[in-house]
Amino acid sequence: MYAMERAIARGIYADILDDMQDIGYLEPSLADYYLEKMGDLGWDVSVDVFAGSWPRVENERARKERQESVTLALTVTPSRVAQWMHRFAEGEVSFSFAGSRPSEYFDPRW
Repeated sequence: MYAMERAIARGIYADILDDMQDIGYLEPSLADYYLEKMGDLGWDVSVDVFAGSWPRVENERARKERQESVTLALTVTPSRVAQWMHRFAEGEVSFSFAGSRPSEYFDPRW
């Protein structure tokens, strides 16, 4: 159960970071889509699971021509069984992933 939920969380993280890299920021409807998906898995999404991610608004979009990067930080609290197993294996309750990539968004007006 622990390994499966961690793999799902890692997959969600990778998908969001790929999308952020393409569009240059964490688009709110994209974040909402994944929040709903994680909530459907029974994970606690009542807190800001994307805290530390940047940029999060379109007018701060990271651009390729400026050699800017996007940063995604994802912290989720999984199901109770996975929490217990994760605490035993890692000493923590939440799954946390963070990283940055160069933006691939190129402003067409540039």
